Amino acid sequence: MRMGNERAQIVIIVAVVLMITLLFLAVIIDGARLMMEKQELNRVADAAGKAGLIVVGDQMVTQVVQVQTATAKVSCTPTPTNSTPGPTCTPTEPGDGFYRWLDDDHRATLVAPPMQTLVTTHSIGCAEENGRSLSHPAVIAIDVDYPYQYHPEDQHLQIYVRIKRKVTVMFGSILGIPEGELSGDAKQSIPQR
Repeated sequence: MRMGNERAQIVIIVAVVLMITLLFLAVIIDGARLMMEKQELNRVADAAGKAGLIVVGDQMVTQVVQVQTATAKVSCTPTPTNSTPGPTCTPTEPGDGFYRWLDDDHRATLVAPPMQTLVTTHSIGCAEENGRSLSHPAVIAIDVDYPYQYHPEDQHLQIYVRIKRKVTVMFGSILGIPEGELSGDAKQSIPQR
C-alpha cells in the first residue's frame, strides 16, 4: 500500500508542476506577443506623426519660397552719382537661414485649424496605410494632437499620435481577462525657428 501512496503523491506533484509550468509558459507567450504588438503600434504611431509633420514642412517651404520670390522681385538699381539715394538692397540670406524667413504670421498659419485638419487627415491616412484603420474592428481610436503643447515662442512644433486597439489575451481566460486594451504612441517635432 505504501507504494501506491507514493505513486499517487508523485502524480499529484507532477500534475501541479505541469500546471504551474503551463501557466508560466502562457504568461511568457502572451507577454511576448503583447510586447510585439505594442512595438508595432508605436511604429505605426511614429510613422503617422512623421506623415503629419511632412505636411507642416511642405507648408513651411511654400511660405519661405513665396517670401523669397517676393523679395527677389524687388529691383535694386544703383544710385547714380550726384542724385538722391535709391532703394537699399539687402542680400538674400543663405540656405541655413531658412527659419528666419518665417514670421509670426507664417507660424500662426502652421497651427491654424485648417492646418490642424490637414495634419490629422494625413496622420490618420498613414495609420490606415499601415493596417490600423478606424474601420478595423480591433482599433478603438487614433488620436492626433497637433500642435502638441504649443507655445508661439517654442523652437519646435510637435505632434502627438496615439493608437488604441483591443487585444485578445490568449490565456487570459484562465485569469478572467480575455480582452484588454493596448496603445502605441509617438511624439515628433519639427523646427519652427
